[in-house]
Amino acid sequence: MEKIYTTQEVADQLKIKKSTVYELIKRGELRANKVGKQIRISQEQLDEYLKVPNSSSSFQADEPLPGIMDIPLFTADSAIRQMDYLLNASGLIISSQESRVVELLRSQLSLRPDSLPILHSYMNEYNSLYSLYYEKTHMALTSFCTGREGQEIQQIQSLLPGKEAVIIHICSLQAGFYIRKGNPKGIHTLKDLCRPDIRFINREKGNGYRIYMDSSLSAQSIEKTAISGYQKECLSHMSAANAVASGAADAGIGDISHLAAYPQLDYIPLSSASMDLVFSVEALSHPAFQRIAYTISSKEFKNSLLPFKGYEISKTGNCAFVNR
Repeated sequence: MEKIYTTQEVADQLKIKKSTVYELIKRGELRANKVGKQIRISQEQLDEYLKVPNSSSSFQADEPLPGIMDIPLFTADSAIRQMDYLLNASGLIISSQESRVVELLRSQLSLRPDSLPILHSYMNEYNSLYSLYYEKTHMALTSFCTGREGQEIQQIQSLLPGKEAVIIHICSLQAGFYIRKGNPKGIHTLKDLCRPDIRFINREKGNGYRIYMDSSLSAQSIEKTAISGYQKECLSHMSAANAVASGAADAGIGDISHLAAYPQLDYIPLSSASMDLVFSVEALSHPAFQRIAYTISSKEFKNSLLPFKGYEISKTGNCAFVNR
């Protein structure tokens, strides 16, 4: 009979926190079954996530994969604040795929008076701005690749037609390909992905990095169908890096900061990217949003971003406006 695990048993095997297992399930990266009110993960589902080859496979990893980088655990106080929002609707909703930065912002805000609790809704850039446009969320944290200065503002504006919005810069970072250490397949450009020996893993439609890939291929007149694996999607930088590190793909696109968790990988930079917080101009008059803007500009918040490799903070806190 196939082994069945609890979330705690999976957390123990992966050497991560139980809360991280729930986050992976929520993102769709780790499949699971609900038995009554309990979550259970089969050995097959766990193997699928880890991309572990079966005993008949000839594939051997050069070195063992590292543990997944933990997502910060909620404190008891923050859990109470989230419950307060659910009971009294006295909080804010932020949509983003950038879990680490959202958690840093929440932790900084929790130390300041008059701040409201923030709930995180996990959405990519397109869906985050769509939800903001229809006023289903209060803020969107986005990451768009930028070939030139200010391009991220144009991309945000195009997805918020006619809506007056504030854009607060969080950081600049590098976007590029995750590849195996030493680049054994000789991958350097987008055109290299068209070779028959290259397997690519993409981000999902609506993600800022997928939007960059689609537009770059179009600009270079490269057919998507020429790239093996282009329609194979993952939902996070971590899962893209893990796919390449495990040998399931030869290249994937993502944020350079996640490279620290994968010593088996190298990185091919393709573009700079801009991470920005977006909300309506009207909200800026509210003390809670003023507190958020002040917090992002603070030295404490800027310093909290420094441990992430490649995050450039010289313009953190700068504001721009669209449709105003």
